[in-house]
Amino acid sequence: MSGRPRFHGPDDRTGTFTVDAESTGIGRGTWEPFVDAWNARMGDLYPLPEFSTSTIEGFQGTMRSVTLEDTAVNELWGSSPLSTRAVGRHEHDEIRLYVGLRGAVALKDPHDQGGDAYVSAGSYFAHHVVTENHFHTTPEIGTRIFIFPGDALRHLVVGKPRIGRADSPAAQILMAHTSMVQRVVGGLSAPGAHASRNALLELAKGLVLDHFDDCEPTFTPALAQAAKDIADAGLTDAALSPAAVAAHLHVSVRTLQRAFASLDESFSSYIRRRRLEEAAAALTAPGSPLSVSEAAARWHFTDSSHFIRAFKKHYRTTPAHYAHARRPA
Repeated sequence: MSGRPRFHGPDDRTGTFTVDAESTGIGRGTWEPFVDAWNARMGDLYPLPEFSTSTIEGFQGTMRSVTLEDTAVNELWGSSPLSTRAVGRHEHDEIRLYVGLRGAVALKDPHDQGGDAYVSAGSYFAHHVVTENHFHTTPEIGTRIFIFPGDALRHLVVGKPRIGRADSPAAQILMAHTSMVQRVVGGLSAPGAHASRNALLELAKGLVLDHFDDCEPTFTPALAQAAKDIADAGLTDAALSPAAVAAHLHVSVRTLQRAFASLDESFSSYIRRRRLEEAAAALTAPGSPLSVSEAAARWHFTDSSHFIRAFKKHYRTTPAHYAHARRPA
């Protein structure tokens, strides 16, 4: 990662820029390049408020922004608190969705809230923004802030801010799609960027309504990614199965299977492959005392014989030979 923000994409409304305190130095060394890039790329659409001196001088963290036409996703991971000093009088017509990942963000008296709004880890808050609000964060903070054009979602949240859990099925699918966008945005064509932007909007609607159209082809990549994320977090869970994940995401098994139809493997195959990969990594870890039978049990193969057959089919060798050849002396 270079010490200056980067922006990639076919035009000034599609791309990403990132700054990281580890590469730019804490405080102004990180903060000012980010603000310069923001103002150059998005200042006309989304002017930044003025931040406190302590925020600027002491900032430690990573800030990444992704833009897709009139929509933006900003992700912040910091180990220093943020607070505004002045918010200006810019008129806005936008929807902001805050998703808490770590710590908490406090929004000072949003006009449609009737009091302060707090977005802690595992929760989200969506509201219509007409004027900038003061806000501050805890010292340890992780958050995604989505900015959508007002006319796309205004009718769903105006006068009625939405609060919910970030682990709801609709939230997980939105977050999975967002992670995909963050990975590929630099290489998106203009039509691809437009399609990704539209999918973000539709998934945000699904979050607010706690429902999305699982037959919509645009959503199938996000659904597949959300299922993968859930599987990756539960590979040692005996209850992990396509049926369990489909139930968790409030879709049918058939819908989940359809989401994987265009991929190289079924969801069942994905789970089996990922379990084999995790088992292989554990068997070759330095100082690992794990036996083949213990690996088979931990990753829920029927027995050692079943595990050895599956492992040999995938890696062209037995687990014991694989571990012996790759484990450090």
